Formats: sequence, structure tokens, C-alpha cells
Amino acid sequence: MDEQETKRVGILVKPSFTFEFLDSERIEAESQIVPIDVRKCASAQEFGDLHLIVEDLEFAQQCFITAAQLGFPDEPNLLIKSLVFSGVVAYARPFMTGVRMKLMPDEFAGVWSPGGAELHTFLVEMRNRHVSHSVNAFERCDALGIIVTDSAFQRQGDVTGVGVATLTTIGLGRARLEQIHSHIPPMLELLQARIQIVKLRLHAEMKDQLASEGKWDMMPIVRFPELENIAKKRAR
Repeated sequence: MDEQETKRVGILVKPSFTFEFLDSERIEAESQIVPIDVRKCASAQEFGDLHLIVEDLEFAQQCFITAAQLGFPDEPNLLIKSLVFSGVVAYARPFMTGVRMKLMPDEFAGVWSPGGAELHTFLVEMRNRHVSHSVNAFERCDALGIIVTDSAFQRQGDVTGVGVATLTTIGLGRARLEQIHSHIPPMLELLQARIQIVKLRLHAEMKDQLASEGKWDMMPIVRFPELENIAKKRAR
């Protein structure tokens, strides 16, 4: 199925399916392990969203680490610029409004080192004002005219022309790039601990649902996206 879907959409499709038994009971050899729909449970959305948020922050961390290993932040270096921009976008995603739950910076105040809140604000503003939108002064291109003068800057002749003066910068300096290395790991630890708490809560809610309703519906473990629906919000 995965190979067929990969050929259909032109993107490598590698879905994953993970689970953990929380009740200890013997499972017979011929029994089937069946995924069921728990989306009615109050903790279901938070449990799923937290896993995607962790993936975003882990990806951001790897981008920043790899960029730092390649050398000094350098605008013309395509690989460094791509890694930094990708890291900034991935880091900021959990704090943006969307279909997923939204994290608040205050949730990490207790685990960030001094300067952590300032670094967070910088990365989010870099995403908003530079990477995703051209707003701040990290890039500039000014039109200019050209004439010819003598050494006293008195114009000579009628030679004229036009051009541009351009300055672009990655926007993330070496010091902040190195600071990020110790900024994200405690965030991940806090989120992983939260996942464990929500997991137990969701499990209890699922058991209550099974006991009260006496029925269950199977849950598909893969729901392939339609690339044509890029502008549409996904269903929960």
C-alpha cells in the first residue's frame, strides 16, 4: 500500500503505528490487536498533537546542530541557510495557531536557562518577520541611479545607469545558534513527561468509554492526504 501511495503522490510515504499495552493480561496467540477510535475522549487530541510537536522540535534541534557543524552562519551557503530557515520554522510551529493545540511560552519558563525567553521570542519573530514574511531589515534591496563624476564629485558627461544595492543575511548569529543547543532539550523533556501523563489519562477515558457504550469502532492507522487539498484544514 505504501509503495502504491508513494507512486501516486510522488512523495515517499512511510506511516508509522506505535502502541503500548497498559493493562497486564495474557494475550492468546491467535488474538488480533485492533486499533479503535478514541477521538471522543477528552485527551485524544492533546495526546496526538503532543507527538507531532515533539517531532517538530526534534527536527529543529537537528537542523540547528547540523548548521552549526557546517561553520559560521553564511547567507550564500545554501545548505546552512536552508537548515537555519527550516529549524526556525519547525521551532515556531508549535506556538502558532492552527489545527493542532498551541503551546504557550510560559509553559517552559521553569526549564529555560537565563535568556531562554529572549531566545524564544527572537526565533518566533525571525520566523514571522524574516523567514515567512519579508518585514524586518534582515534583507534589503534599494534601487539606485548611476552617473559619472570627477574626483570632486562633479558630474561629467551624460553617462547614466541604474542598479540595486542588496544586503541579505540569515539573521541568526553564531552565539544564538550555539545557545539553541541547550535550549530545546529541556523543552523536549518537559513535553515527553506531559505525554506520559496524558497517556494515562487517555487510557482511563478510553476504558470508561468502552464500559459505558459497550461498543467500539475501528480506527484506520493510515489516512493518506490528498495533495490537491493543500489549502484546506484537515479533519480531526
